[in-house]
Amino acid sequence: MNGRWSGWCSLALVAFQVAGCSLPPGGERTLGSALRARQLMVPVAGVSPDQVPDNFRSPRSGAHIHGAVDIPAPRGTPVLSADDGRVLRLQRNRKGGLTIYATDESEHFIYYYAHLAAYCHGLAKDTRLVRGQVIGSVGTTGDAHRREPHLHFQVMVRPSDGRWWGGDAIDPRPYFTSAGRAKGKRTTRAARTDARLLAYGVVGAGWGASVSVAAPRSSCRARGKGGRY
Repeated sequence: MNGRWSGWCSLALVAFQVAGCSLPPGGERTLGSALRARQLMVPVAGVSPDQVPDNFRSPRSGAHIHGAVDIPAPRGTPVLSADDGRVLRLQRNRKGGLTIYATDESEHFIYYYAHLAAYCHGLAKDTRLVRGQVIGSVGTTGDAHRREPHLHFQVMVRPSDGRWWGGDAIDPRPYFTSAGRAKGKRTTRAARTDARLLAYGVVGAGWGASVSVAAPRSSCRARGKGGRY
């Protein structure tokens, strides 16, 4: 369940020009300020910042840590763009299942969304994104447990070598400024309709923290192959 975790290296906070794992004076503050300025939205509809589980440092095999947050939600809950920006790639792989790589407007950061049940119609490489835009739906594709639907969300610093899938990860929880709320006329109409029909309970006990969400199902539909394997 990696977006890709490329090493710890002092919380993996690096300057915008990655050089070894060293930080210039004030580099950590500069990076934190830049990400805070992005005003990230929790990328799952109906989930507030204080409901995002603290599992960024959860241990993984090979002396690694998770390096991302898993946000539990009912299957089909809308997955939202955490920031303004654009899509870099739609990809399907063994671990992440249906995934999206996106970047912010400044292209300093990479946002990785994994285990999606579906992409929203029309989403493609270079699609422009706005904060709160529905981009997919929560699922269990890839190596996610089938009874624990969730969004695997990772924020990475975009490295200068162009390998944006291998950037160093940052815990996004301190940088979420708003709850997940879908935007768009078409989305809100579907939300009102589904909200009258669907009610969800408490999920996510598998991570040691429960998240109650009353979110509508996404109107996104699954596509055949999400991208390269």
